[in-house]
Amino acid sequence: MPSMLHAVAALALLTLGVYFLMTILGIAAKAKGQLSDEYSLTKTGAPPPAWVGNAARNLINLCELPLLFYVWAGMLYATGMPVDGMALMLAWGFVASRYAHTFVHVTINNMALRFLLHRIGAVILAVMWVQFLLAL
Repeated sequence: MPSMLHAVAALALLTLGVYFLMTILGIAAKAKGQLSDEYSLTKTGAPPPAWVGNAARNLINLCELPLLFYVWAGMLYATGMPVDGMALMLAWGFVASRYAHTFVHVTINNMALRFLLHRIGAVILAVMWVQFLLAL
C-alpha cells in the first residue's frame, strides 16, 4: 500500500523530472538557435520559445506551493501523529493535482485548466494543514 513517503517521493520525482525536461528543452532550443546566451545569462533579450519557458515556469511552481506539502508531511512524522487514510487520500490528491497541473502546463498550457488544477491542489493543501493544526 502506498504510504505518505511514497507520495512525498512521487512529488520529488515530478520536480526532478521537470528539472531535467527543462534542461533538455533548453539544450534543444540552444541547438536550434532559439535560446540566446544573453537570455540564459541575464534574462534580457528575446525569451525562449514557450515550449522551453513553460517547463521552466512549471519548475518554479513545483518549488512554491509543494514546499508546504513537504513541511506538512515532515510535521506529521516529527509529531508522531498517525498517518490515517484521510491523510493519505489528501496527500495523494495533492500530488495528483500537481502532476495534472504539470502535464497541462508543459503540453497544452491551457490557462483556465491550469488555474483550476492549481487551485484544487491549494484547497487540498489547506485542508491538510487545517486538519493537522486541529489535531495538535
